[in-house]
Amino acid sequence: MLTKSESLQLKGTAILIMVLLHLFNRQENVEKCIISINFLGEPLVSQLAKFVEICVPLYLFLSGYGLYLHFQKNGNIFPIKRILKLYIIFWTCFIVFIPLGCFLVPKYYPGNWMIFMENITAWKTSYNWEWWFIFPYILLLLTSNILFHFISRWNFLISFLFSCIVYVFSYLIISLYKPQLVESYALYNFFEFLRMVCSFMWGALFVKYDIFNKIKNIIKLNGLWTNVLMLFILVCAFILRAIISIHAASVFFMIVFACCFNMMKKSRNIENFFMLMGKHSTNIWLVHTFFCYYYFHDFIYGLKYPILIYIVTFGFSFISSVLINKINHLLFGKMDSHILQLKM
Repeated sequence: MLTKSESLQLKGTAILIMVLLHLFNRQENVEKCIISINFLGEPLVSQLAKFVEICVPLYLFLSGYGLYLHFQKNGNIFPIKRILKLYIIFWTCFIVFIPLGCFLVPKYYPGNWMIFMENITAWKTSYNWEWWFIFPYILLLLTSNILFHFISRWNFLISFLFSCIVYVFSYLIISLYKPQLVESYALYNFFEFLRMVCSFMWGALFVKYDIFNKIKNIIKLNGLWTNVLMLFILVCAFILRAIISIHAASVFFMIVFACCFNMMKKSRNIENFFMLMGKHSTNIWLVHTFFCYYYFHDFIYGLKYPILIYIVTFGFSFISSVLINKINHLLFGKMDSHILQLKM
């Protein structure tokens, strides 16, 4: 099984690559950069951005993994408690960044009362489109006990086929009918929820069948050769993803990444770094695109060099996360302690 430390480290990698994804997944933004390295006819940063589309599936996988462990122990994941905790973090970021938007971009913030209510509930997140994840994930939490009951009863093949069918179906619907779905946001949120089910269920399956430990028992090399092999596999996966321009394949590359990262031997300092990133991952996810898209786009991409753009964006996001944690404690500290005691 993954330890809490290992799971947190993987969350840390997920946020590191998510920032990379959002910085360089749009051609118009990459064109503003000074590019010195190309790979297979495209800027290297664009190819990296394709590969790191695994970040959202990785978050869902880790969520399914951790919650299924909790389900095995307690028979219930108490979704309301988890939803309230997520909303508290979200509202803290909202309180900090949306008033700033009213000052910096009054044309778009706060809008009318309907727009405000859609955003503060995360129903339709036009203030920051990268918040789209929240409401479908809430639906996933609300149905997770049902999903876990099925997983506990089904064999591996049935669970795997079910998750794949749901994924392919929802992915095709979103790809073919996204403009129509966006006009009816209830349907859009529903199909995004369905698309999340696959990675979430795979995380639970990795717990049920103890797949990480089985891989470790198969690959028994010393630390150096294990790292060399895992890096080789990751490089091959990166090249394959650069060749295969199918976004839906990201869920499979996510599994490769998670297994390779977990197998690699890391120093204590490196582990501590990834754990620190993991602890701040939710906050950084919620705020980083305010810097690179919504408020300071021209400044960020005016830095020109991709590595500098990445360091500055991540640095601002990390500092913001530290401040948000302090504000969260001041505003919601007592409420948070009560939520932890909820059994629902």
